Amino acid sequence: MPGYNRERLLSSFFDNVTFDQVCEVLVEHVSNRTPGYMMSLNLDILIRADKDPEFRDALEGADLILMDSAPLMKIARKRGVDCVEKLSGSDLMPRICEFAANKGYSCAIVGGMPGVPEKAAAALSAQYPGLIFKGSISPEYGFEKDAEKLQMLLSKVAGMHADILFLCLGEPKSGLLVNRHLGEFGVPFVFNVGAAVDFCAGNVDRAPKWMQDHSLEWFYRFLREPKRLFRRYFIDSWHFLAMCRKHKG
Repeated sequence: MPGYNRERLLSSFFDNVTFDQVCEVLVEHVSNRTPGYMMSLNLDILIRADKDPEFRDALEGADLILMDSAPLMKIARKRGVDCVEKLSGSDLMPRICEFAANKGYSCAIVGGMPGVPEKAAAALSAQYPGLIFKGSISPEYGFEKDAEKLQMLLSKVAGMHADILFLCLGEPKSGLLVNRHLGEFGVPFVFNVGAAVDFCAGNVDRAPKWMQDHSLEWFYRFLREPKRLFRRYFIDSWHFLAMCRKHKG
């Protein structure tokens, strides 16, 4: 893609892009009605991709791999790559909605607990006048393992005829799903933004600004959900250290 580089980092890659360049890619896909998707790169996704070949293929097959990790940005800089911008899903979703409102693009949301995507859509529509939401779906748990339920979801999304889909199922589910069924969504561009729907709905608070500035968002999340995140931050982190040793230089 012109204008920026896909940089290697340890065992994976990321696209060194600004938000404006993300919007340029989005415009290209919407204008041409060609399907594409975006994924993030953070420590959890990096480790998952290193362990799971199919998930790695999904990550590397994305049209955009956005940097979403202050620690990884520091590692990249030490290896000679100056990351131009950190683009986390929780920041990206409202910014894309603002851009969509200005361009007249329509959006849809898949993911979140019942009522959450509708609440997020209402909040974003109120914040950005002119924003169009074609629909929102909170899918049943395990739908991706049931062929009939999966096909029903894909058909519903395709029937919305949205320009942008925010897929908020978390990883690895979102990445695997969009990589396997991208053409069936019937959407020009899919943003995998994880828990951003909860932030936009106002159900979950962001870390205080000072914690964000000091790369401590992970610790804030851990304090809120210690049981769910203990393994990610205190066990899988050993795999990350092994990756750093393996991919020196």
